[in-house]
Amino acid sequence: MAKLSAARLRKSQIAMLATFIFMGHAALSSVAWVPEYIDRLNVSFAEWGTIIGFGIIGSIAPLFFASRLIMRFSSRMIIRWGIYGGMVMLVLLGLSTEPAIWFFINMGFNFFMSLVGVAVNSHAVLIQKQIKINVMGRFHAGWAIGAVAAAISGGLSTVFLSLEVFLIAVAIVTLVVFELCYRWLLNGQEDGHIEEKAQVVKRKFYQFPPQLALLALGMFFGVFPEVVIIDWAAVFARDILNLDLALRSIPFATFMSGMIIGRLSLTRWAKRFPPNLIASRGAFIAAGAFAVTALVAAPLAAINQYLGLAVSGVLWLIAGLGLSSLAPVFSSAAGHIPGVSTSWALSSISLFSSSVTVLAKTLMGALAQGVGLPLAFFFPITLAIGAGFIAATFAKQARRSELADAAPPTGPISVIIVDEEGRA
Repeated sequence: MAKLSAARLRKSQIAMLATFIFMGHAALSSVAWVPEYIDRLNVSFAEWGTIIGFGIIGSIAPLFFASRLIMRFSSRMIIRWGIYGGMVMLVLLGLSTEPAIWFFINMGFNFFMSLVGVAVNSHAVLIQKQIKINVMGRFHAGWAIGAVAAAISGGLSTVFLSLEVFLIAVAIVTLVVFELCYRWLLNGQEDGHIEEKAQVVKRKFYQFPPQLALLALGMFFGVFPEVVIIDWAAVFARDILNLDLALRSIPFATFMSGMIIGRLSLTRWAKRFPPNLIASRGAFIAAGAFAVTALVAAPLAAINQYLGLAVSGVLWLIAGLGLSSLAPVFSSAAGHIPGVSTSWALSSISLFSSSVTVLAKTLMGALAQGVGLPLAFFFPITLAIGAGFIAATFAKQARRSELADAAPPTGPISVIIVDEEGRA
C-alpha cells in the first residue's frame, strides 16, 4: 500500500466522517415516523414486528459477498452503489401503503444499507492503517451522531412535512453530500484493497468454538435492547407517554446521546476498571433503567406528559450509557480466542446476532400486541441482564486499547466472510 500524504489523509478522514454521519442519519431517518408507518399500513403490533423482523434478511444477505465486491471494485465504488440504491428504497418506503410491498421495499433498503455498512467500515479500516492515532472511534461516533440528528430532524418533520416529502429531502441531501465527499475518499489505487486480498483466513463457517458461541450470545443479548429502542421508541412515546408529534423522538435521542457519551468515554473508563466489568455493570444498570421506565412511564404521563417525558428521557440516557460498552467489549474479547482469527470471529458473531434478531423482533411485536408495550420491554430487559452475566464471566480477554475500534450495533459492522478455499 502506497504511503499517502498527510493532506490527502486529512481530506479522506473528513470525507469518511461526513459519510458516517449522513449514513447514520439516512439509515435511521424513519425512527420518528414508525407510528405513521404502522397507521398507513394498517397493521397490528404483531404484524409490524413480523415485517421488520424478517426485513433483517435483507441486511444479512450482503454479508456473504460484500467483501468480494469490495476486493474487486474497491470500497469507494461499493459505497456509491449502496447509497444510491438505499436512497431509492428509502423514498419508496414513504410511498407504499401495502404491507406486502412495503415489506420487500424495506428488505431492499436494509440490503443496500448493510452493503454500505460493510464498505464504509472497510474503507475506514484502510484509512486507519495509514494513521498512527485511532480514528475508528471518531467515525463510529459520527454514525451515532447521525442517528441523533435523524431523531431530531424526523421529530420536527412530523410537524412541518409529510412523510414522502421528508424522505425525498433526506435522500437528496444525502446524495449531494456524498457526491461532494466522493472525490476525497480513497480510490482503488490508494486504499490498498488489492493487498488485502492476500490476507484471508481459511476456516469453515460452522467451526464455532464454545467460548465464541457464548460471546456471540452475549453480543446478541447486549445488542437487541438497542434494536428494540430503534424500532419501538416512537411508538412508546406516542402510546405510553402520549407525546405530541414533535416530541416523540426525544426519548430515542436521549438514549442515543447516552450511547455516544458512553462510547466516547469507554477507553477512559477502562483505565480504571476491567472492560468486562464495565460492560457487565453497564448491562445491569441499563436493565434497571429500562425496567423502571416500563413501570412508571405511563402513570407519570397520566399526571403530566412532560413529567413522563423528563423521567423517561433521563432513564433512557442512563440505559444508553450502560449499553454502550457491550458491543465493543464482546468484539474485543472475540478477537482473542485461541485458534480463531479476529475477522472470522467478528463475522461469526455478527451473522449470529443478525440471524437471531429476525425471530426476536417478531417475538417483540407479538409481545407488544399480546401483553402491551411496557410489559413487552421486559423481554429485552431480561436479555440485557443475561449479557451482563456473560460479559462478567466470558469476556475477560477484552483489551482497553481495542475498545474504540468496535462498531456500534446501530451502525455498520465490518464483516469479512471467508470460505474454505480462502476466497474473500
